[in-house]
Amino acid sequence: MAVASTFLFGLATAQDKNASAGLEVLEPFEVIGSKQNVLTLEGAGAYLDTSDLAPFVHTDANEILSQVPGVYLRGEEGYGLFPNISLRGVDSQRSKKVSLLEDGVPSSPSPFSAPDAYYSPTAGRMSGFEILKGSSQLKHGPQNTGGVINYLSTPIPLERASHLRFSYGEYNERVSHAHSGGVTDLGTGKLGYLVEVFDHRTDGWKTIGSTAAHSSQDAGFNKNDVMLKLGYTFGADDSSYLEFKAGRTDLDGDVSYLGLAKDDYAANPYQRYAATRFDNMDSDQTRYYLRFLRELSPEATLSTTVFHNEFNRDWYKIADLTPTGGNKLKVGYKNGATDTTYGVISSSDHINVLKGSADGSFSVKHNDRSYTVKGIQTKLDYQIGNHDLDVGFRFTDDIYDKNPYKKDTYEVNGTTGIIGMDGSTDEDPSQQTSEALEVYLVDQIDMGDFTITPGIRYTTVDYTKGSASTDFDDVLLGVGGTYSVSGNLQVFGGVYQGHALPGPSASDKGLSEEQSLGFELGIRGSSGGGIGYELTYFHTSFEDLITYANLNGTAQDANVGEATSYGVEASLGLDLGDRFDMGLKMPTRFTMTYTDAQFDKASERKDGNFWTGSVSGNELPYLSDLQLNFRTGVEFEKTGVFLNFRYSDESYVDAANTATIGKTGILDLSAFRTLSDSAQLFGKITNITDEVYQLGRLPDGYRVGAPRVASIGVKLDF
Repeated sequence: MAVASTFLFGLATAQDKNASAGLEVLEPFEVIGSKQNVLTLEGAGAYLDTSDLAPFVHTDANEILSQVPGVYLRGEEGYGLFPNISLRGVDSQRSKKVSLLEDGVPSSPSPFSAPDAYYSPTAGRMSGFEILKGSSQLKHGPQNTGGVINYLSTPIPLERASHLRFSYGEYNERVSHAHSGGVTDLGTGKLGYLVEVFDHRTDGWKTIGSTAAHSSQDAGFNKNDVMLKLGYTFGADDSSYLEFKAGRTDLDGDVSYLGLAKDDYAANPYQRYAATRFDNMDSDQTRYYLRFLRELSPEATLSTTVFHNEFNRDWYKIADLTPTGGNKLKVGYKNGATDTTYGVISSSDHINVLKGSADGSFSVKHNDRSYTVKGIQTKLDYQIGNHDLDVGFRFTDDIYDKNPYKKDTYEVNGTTGIIGMDGSTDEDPSQQTSEALEVYLVDQIDMGDFTITPGIRYTTVDYTKGSASTDFDDVLLGVGGTYSVSGNLQVFGGVYQGHALPGPSASDKGLSEEQSLGFELGIRGSSGGGIGYELTYFHTSFEDLITYANLNGTAQDANVGEATSYGVEASLGLDLGDRFDMGLKMPTRFTMTYTDAQFDKASERKDGNFWTGSVSGNELPYLSDLQLNFRTGVEFEKTGVFLNFRYSDESYVDAANTATIGKTGILDLSAFRTLSDSAQLFGKITNITDEVYQLGRLPDGYRVGAPRVASIGVKLDF
């Protein structure tokens, strides 16, 4: 089918290939494998490659993934450091209901023991993204009520090649990206290699307020990524391939759990309270894998990956605050006008202490955590007759450590404006672990124009928290299929079970896993004039919605009711230049998502978090009914100009539906000029209209999106 060829747009930039193209090395380790493979999926999915990423060179996953229908995104600090991603209406909190992978390997710090953690791969260094909904439940986990997102790192190039990109923007923002690699003969095979460095730093566009004793200061961050890849193709027949990857990410960010009170947000949304000057995230992540691919026969391919990830973070942040003579309030979410159990931004007395203009005290604690995930995963693809069997397993050993840490107390003198440390206390460590085995079997049965794909998935987990241990196991079933009506029209659909696991902390409280039953039905095709389209209806029901305890909106582990999410996803792509014979390229794509996500049963939570107070018929928080993304561009021989507009309707910020985030419409502009065969000049302006828009009210207070930011840069390929 020539369906999706019109969906591909961007500059004439060749996509990198892997060192062993004859073996299609990457595909067995990926979720979809290529844009062409999207055309044969039993469900809806997207494959973003260089053509989708190059026009804007975004570094924020929220901006990148907004072009995919069915993806809901909630920023937090405005740079995409901690994305909150939802697929088809699942809880977006810390992307905990979505399986996040990098190169087919779990990338969440602790996917079983603490799925709502504080790391996701650096979007700006990626060569592509795979997003699979619906049918993802059969092969991918552990959290799969929503779907799976696979970040694709830079592959080893087929030939000796180097890339260098540098940009400079407002607020002293610098982004540098360099990689170099190639292939050389070694022994009877070929050795591929790649070295990569990505660096992103900025002074930030938020200002931490001053007091009579302390000057204002910027709230920026530094993030650095390094990666090494080595690949070896054995023998002249390219029948075996071995690859090793090592990478490290370091982040030092002046980010806070606190937002702003309503009046302060209205006065200046780009400010932070003076007392948050100590808030800082210091984290590092290391990742390794060794993978092997063997073509056993023309009908069978075996692939195995051994992986080890470690994530350490110390988020030093305000935990609670007490005005002199007043009540102590914890950082969290305040739901409703009468609830003062949680939320520092809930009274003027507390806010004045944060500003340094009133007497009081607050504690700042080192949330020092370590996460270690190691395991092995294997899959066998075997074709026999009209059956294409895919069987695989993953064993994961997942450890989450709360390290010993200090909790510091600071006193605020409202007269002098002095904010100073007054003492410290020590907190005890704890640990929770998970040992998990996941096994799946999927059979794609080819019956000519009709293909049917049944599948089964089994999961068993041993949880341990302190001296308590619990077991969990379940079986998920699903079936999907495609039918080629003609060479330019295909119908696809399926029914799939999914789950989100209770985890060691939740399971010892007797909580149930979240279960889902999803249905989707869609068409994809092309029509005259080079128009490609895809239209999908989805319907997912959730039982025992589960949420995990942290200060980011939830006080306790809990099952919070039942819900249903249904809607429509649509994509339309064409080249206006070709269609109207204009003698130039105008690649254009429009995507739309309509979602109706509501509680079917009232939540029983009464502890002041944002899940409190739902009743049947209330909308799920942070899920707008309508999202749109429109991108178009004009490409001349040496010059290109692109526009991208993304729109999101209003959404509620709590289960009680007491408050909303307003509508947002963000327009971005980019331009490119080819200087030579190896050099290109580029620039972009994000949020051209300088719209002030809310990202949300979690963890505590109003949070603003990025203002207008302009940058200019150069790209060199040689």
